[in-house]
Amino acid sequence: MPASTSTRLLDGARVPVLDRALDADAAIARIAASGLRGRGGAGFALAEKLRTVRANAVGREAYVVANAYDADPDSPLARTLLESHADLVVRGIEIAMVITGATHAFLYLHPAATGARDAAERALAGRDDIEISLGPGGFMGGEESALLNVLESKRAMARQRPPYPALQGYLMRPTLVSSAETLAWLPLVLDGAKADTKLVAVTGVVKKPGVYEVPLGSTLGDVLERAGGVQSPLKGIHVGGPTGGILSATRRDTKLDYDDLKSAGTHMGSGQVRAIGTDVCMVGEAGRLFAYLAKESCAICVPCRVGTKRVQGILEGVSSSLGRDSDLPWLNELGDHMEQFSLCGFGITAPSILRTTMREFPDDYRAHIKDLKCPTGACTTLRARRYETMVQP
Repeated sequence: MPASTSTRLLDGARVPVLDRALDADAAIARIAASGLRGRGGAGFALAEKLRTVRANAVGREAYVVANAYDADPDSPLARTLLESHADLVVRGIEIAMVITGATHAFLYLHPAATGARDAAERALAGRDDIEISLGPGGFMGGEESALLNVLESKRAMARQRPPYPALQGYLMRPTLVSSAETLAWLPLVLDGAKADTKLVAVTGVVKKPGVYEVPLGSTLGDVLERAGGVQSPLKGIHVGGPTGGILSATRRDTKLDYDDLKSAGTHMGSGQVRAIGTDVCMVGEAGRLFAYLAKESCAICVPCRVGTKRVQGILEGVSSSLGRDSDLPWLNELGDHMEQFSLCGFGITAPSILRTTMREFPDDYRAHIKDLKCPTGACTTLRARRYETMVQP
């Protein structure tokens, strides 16, 4: 197949035949040349992961883990892909096993993804080298290192890194952990296709919420139009799921691209693009998101365990008309500590909520702190007194 931009995962792309005599080094070189990056959020180059696992698997067991967990309940990308094209995901796992020398692989699913599990079982009928494994539920069950603990019958808690899974993963063996979407592209890229699309879940005040496959580099405005456009005045665009940043509606031209999103203060994350209407107060929304993160944190590291609760408390105080000017630099400082010292991406990326809402929607914070009222009338009193257990800066 000649290089093309027309190949799409959800349109039933042809599943290439598995070549078990594949030249692994040549395959890695082709994957590197294609620029295929992980679709699981961080955008790490797949070729580099494959190369590292293969190099460290000499004389040792190696494993492949296809992460199809969908930790964000509003972004069912992996289950949508498996339900429509499980055979392509399985072929990607097989090729990853051939390249890395792994003899066993796991397809890691959310326990609620029954349709995806049924589709995977049909695609894997009669074989035991690829095992379906279910996570525990909850957001952290899908984190890269936490899922390795789950596979080892431990709690879903993040691991210290380095060493990274490619060096010491499942049972301390070299392990490729990659998203189901990334692995689905693997056979297509080796067959000559160009991996230039991304699955996204478009939610919020759009006319046709759902999972869409859009070209990487599309503007956020274009992505919303794919979902029928907004059905009420737009205030913000939340990109990346629960730990992603919220951009002003004026940033519709921001590109859905790993580097552009990072420059804007957010990240690809779970692949969710959520349209937020003008009836939402961004102080209350940030507080709601941090309440969720505080509940979902695995609590193994202090910066995340304490930081999410502390930020939640301050934001709830601000939205309850108890805020002070000093709360804003304190929130920034807490965000700095979480970014610098958290063990995993959950705590490292969560402060993007603070950074973007304070930068993009300063009037919402100003109304709560200066005028002691919610600018939209949406916030309710959540606290009767300020949340102060430390000295404010």
